[in-house]
Amino acid sequence: MYSKKEFHIIEKKILISGGDMAESLSMKESSYISQVIYRINLCDSFSDLSRILLSQIKTIIPFSKAMVLKVSSRNNEFIYEEPYFSGPENETFDESKFVEGNYRSIWWEYMEAPWSSVFRATDSRDEDEWQKSALYQEVYKPQKLYYALQATFVRNDIKLGMIGLYRRKEDGDFTEKELFILELLKVHIELKLFRLVTRYRGFKTDPNAPGFSVPKALIADYSLTRREEEIINMMLNGATDSVILDDLCITKSTFEKHIHNIYKKTGTKNRVGLFGIFRG
Repeated sequence: MYSKKEFHIIEKKILISGGDMAESLSMKESSYISQVIYRINLCDSFSDLSRILLSQIKTIIPFSKAMVLKVSSRNNEFIYEEPYFSGPENETFDESKFVEGNYRSIWWEYMEAPWSSVFRATDSRDEDEWQKSALYQEVYKPQKLYYALQATFVRNDIKLGMIGLYRRKEDGDFTEKELFILELLKVHIELKLFRLVTRYRGFKTDPNAPGFSVPKALIADYSLTRREEEIINMMLNGATDSVILDDLCITKSTFEKHIHNIYKKTGTKNRVGLFGIFRG
């Protein structure tokens, strides 16, 4: 959980990370984005994360309908899991058809990248081909949807999930500013998804699998806090100090305080000692 001081750091990063685009954000918008990040950090299940994301994002990026999916791959095919839908109460997204149809979309190409991506569909598609596609004819058109702002989430080459925000044609395409806002949220969603998704894919206690995490029993044995657990897991997965500072949005002094407590509780003096205990 972030402290007030750490959230001031997040707000400062928001204001400086996007140059001219960041300057177009009001202080109210920057504050709201930091609150969304705070809520993301508190989620402890995929369904909770999906609900929070779509309910909070709609305030700052209006949409007609939206969906969040877990995504994995098997035999060069994407597997969609746990679709979560948001839209008008009297309408559905027909997410079952989308999932079962396994439609090939522009975002497939982004999902093959080794990192997470945020993009507008109109920036990458040919409009004539799009309107003739099965995805448009069978899913979008019946629901009067046309524009899409999407994000794919990948970490350590592990496919995690995607979020799609959709609008009707008369509502207009998503703006550069809205694209920038989702870009700001991307790394925080990615990190939370990584922790939630890999928890259920058998990576949790396998030292040789990507996304290794220390078993909860050891965390309890050493009386480690939630933040100390996060730091240890990142260290054991090869994250540098600067990456940990950036991903967790903490100051160097706060990080050093956590490291001191971790070494004291485990009776170690360095990362080698931690590897010996938790991955030895």
